[in-house]
Amino acid sequence: MSVQEAPVLAPGSRAETADVPASGSVQTPTVRAFFRRSRFWIIAAVAVIITAIVFMVFNNSGSARDRSLDAQDPSPTGSKAIATVLSNRGINVTVARTYEEALSALRTGESTLLFADEGRFLDAERTRNLTDRADRTVLVNPGYTTLDAVDSPITPAGSAGPDATLPLACTLPAAERAGSISSGPVYSPGEGTACFGTAESGFSLVISPDQRITVLGPAEVLRNESILERGNAALAIGLLGETPNLVWYLPTAADLVANGGGTTFAEATPRWLSPVLWMLILTAVTAALWRGRRFGALVGEDLPVSVPAAETRHGRARLYQRVGARTRALDALRIGTMDRLATRLGLPRQTPADAVSNTLADRLRIPRAEVYDLLIARAVRSEAELVHLAQELGRLEAAAADALDPTSPGTGGFRAGPHTPDPRPSTGSRHSS
Repeated sequence: MSVQEAPVLAPGSRAETADVPASGSVQTPTVRAFFRRSRFWIIAAVAVIITAIVFMVFNNSGSARDRSLDAQDPSPTGSKAIATVLSNRGINVTVARTYEEALSALRTGESTLLFADEGRFLDAERTRNLTDRADRTVLVNPGYTTLDAVDSPITPAGSAGPDATLPLACTLPAAERAGSISSGPVYSPGEGTACFGTAESGFSLVISPDQRITVLGPAEVLRNESILERGNAALAIGLLGETPNLVWYLPTAADLVANGGGTTFAEATPRWLSPVLWMLILTAVTAALWRGRRFGALVGEDLPVSVPAAETRHGRARLYQRVGARTRALDALRIGTMDRLATRLGLPRQTPADAVSNTLADRLRIPRAEVYDLLIARAVRSEAELVHLAQELGRLEAAAADALDPTSPGTGGFRAGPHTPDPRPSTGSRHSS
């Protein structure tokens, strides 16, 4: 290896005053130099973090408008379509976002309350306050907690299949106009009026004996994506349009915090967790600065490496031998031989293996079965058989070269050696074993 000497620099030259001194040592950058060089990336990282925080804040603030059955949500799971239809029919639709807003809206009288508390955010007392204030209440897919809160004899009874068609089973005008609705959760009616179901399977719509509580099991009746299916729209208009005012209320986690009946995330977090997290972050930043200054700047160096093809071939052969992959090695030999023979015969690479075998046998004037056995069918059971078959493949390829290339020296033709036939059937593919 030859070593080229560095040129002698004139005193005061530009290279002499570079960051790397003439002695060849590397100066460790200072913290100020590190921040100066990394200023762009630091600013970019801070901007990304701030953007992510702002996005999370706005996303959380808008989550109330993007949840299922929201009267102002135009998405497939929202209910803006039916709310708009009711509003166009003269119904005063009030969307309440908090418990206080819902309670205040119900003071107007002659009001229907649509209530869907999937997260069980309200306790029994507040749920009862709302239903007592409303003239009529439509509970969408309520659970045991909500039904117990309103002292209803109606109880959950499972769910009907997604494609089930439940019989009408009642004379309620809104249900008769609908005819059929989407299936979903079903309920046991107790002494109430039950529609869309049977006593064995349960009912999708149940009205309490005093007609003030209506339980609607399938929320699909109100969703934008399914409002036009079956008689969903007719039933929704009939249930929610009986009074001049409709209060649409879906409790959220904010009602749970205000209620005091649950534990906030901050209250559930151990006091030691926040200091430990900040300490871990500070430790990570300090370690990054320390190791970064210790390593210094990255220096790239080209290291050309040349690996002979024979070394790669021998290494793969030793690997096959070590794991006993005789079939895999035989496949590689046959595939290579088949490709070269197809090229000599002027056949395309996509030619099936049996076609190559038959064409070669015809050109060499030897039995097709003999060539087919060698190129496709014969199996090996030992390394000695593998070596013998490899030698026969070499002789076959040499014979093909003699027959197809007039300038090639003759080898006296080809004759396959003795072998034990393989009882396994062949697949007929060029890449088969």
